[in-house]
Amino acid sequence: MQLDLRQIWNGLRKRWWLALIVMLAAGGAAYLQQDMQPDVYQAQTTLVAKPVPPDNGLIEAIKKTMSTYAQELGNRRMWQEVVDNNLMRTVDVSALHGQIKIQARPDENALVMTVDNTDATQAARVAEAIADEFVARQDAENQALPGGNRVVWVVAQPAEVPSRPYQPRPLLYGGAGALFGLILGLLLAVVLELLDTSLKTPDDVQQYTRLNTLGIIPRSTK
Repeated sequence: MQLDLRQIWNGLRKRWWLALIVMLAAGGAAYLQQDMQPDVYQAQTTLVAKPVPPDNGLIEAIKKTMSTYAQELGNRRMWQEVVDNNLMRTVDVSALHGQIKIQARPDENALVMTVDNTDATQAARVAEAIADEFVARQDAENQALPGGNRVVWVVAQPAEVPSRPYQPRPLLYGGAGALFGLILGLLLAVVLELLDTSLKTPDDVQQYTRLNTLGIIPRSTK
């Protein structure tokens, strides 16, 4: 089927209200859905590995083993011990897997850990406790090693109590929903126009029959 730009334009002009309704409905639904979600706060801490004494070869070795360090930081048994030792009775350890994210940055010899929680203070407390426990374990391993170069971990960016939630974002999702609804509404208006094969104007008669119009019968106003 060959698309007629004039027909598409007519469809958009006649059914603009349909696109508007779909846009408002989609945007409003997305906004309300997000607005009903509980506030989620995110605390972030950064840990950096430093070779002692400074050694270029050891720095390269750290970069290659950064994923291993990330796995150690994400050890659930360690999380359980941290929660138990710090008497965090309101923390559900089984839910931490979905709340904690760890990103390895080999170029910076760093690990970035974020903790999500509906309680801002709790998020920062969990992030700080896990980071401190990880550093303590690395120090203990260093002490058990004979003399020589060592990898020392430090908390370069301590976790701070977030002042505002980062989720939900009703305005962002509402705007995205409205944009999607607008596109969907415009497509729907075009499709309805293309499916409408009725003849409404002399131009339609000429377009579909390829014949000139000799006359028309006006609509009765009585």
